[in-house]
Amino acid sequence: MTLGAGRWWPGEVQEASTTNEGGRTEAVSCLEERGNQWRRILLYSAIGLAGTEGFFGLFSDLLDNGSQLGDAVGHLVGLPLAFAIFVVAMASVLQPGRRRVLTWFAWTAVFGTFAYVLGYGLMGPPVDFALSITVTGVIFGLVQRSALRKRGVAGGGRCVTSAITGYTLGAITGVAVAIVIAPHLPDTTLAYGLLTAILGFVAGAVGGAINGHSLSGLWWTRTPADSALAR
Repeated sequence: MTLGAGRWWPGEVQEASTTNEGGRTEAVSCLEERGNQWRRILLYSAIGLAGTEGFFGLFSDLLDNGSQLGDAVGHLVGLPLAFAIFVVAMASVLQPGRRRVLTWFAWTAVFGTFAYVLGYGLMGPPVDFALSITVTGVIFGLVQRSALRKRGVAGGGRCVTSAITGYTLGAITGVAVAIVIAPHLPDTTLAYGLLTAILGFVAGAVGGAINGHSLSGLWWTRTPADSALAR
């Protein structure tokens, strides 16, 4: 699925028709279209991270048989597979190209997994979830900046900043919600998968809402990428 009709090429201003009766102006149409893009980014982000965290929760808990091997496979295999869900979801929105998507996935798999293991080693749950989500958002912001610069669209730096801010706040909010819900769920694999999916959904919704505000706005601007504003 894409944003709007056809493929989303950020920076391409679609001509909004105006009526002879003085109804909807071009500016109003642009604002409405921007709102549609923002809602799609928020939705895909929420669903993408819900799928990521939910899958990882189920996968890791199923392999958690008390052995170091099961724990290692659950994390070192489960996390990269889980991150692929978020990358695919947001790639359908950003559409950066196949090669860039593969690079994006590789960076997310490596650094997202490292962030999770680091958080787990330093402070344990739920810092591991929060740190990996934050790193995932940072990489997503960098991918946005690179893709937008390649297409000659200014403002990619704002996307990086909003992604860092949005997904950091999203991770904190998601963890807080999970902590509140956890005592009310049974101690089962399905319940743990549901809990982690809720955590991811909240984090993705907050991150997508904040980051999407910057990203969706670039649909309506086009500035040469080598200008000062594009940096």
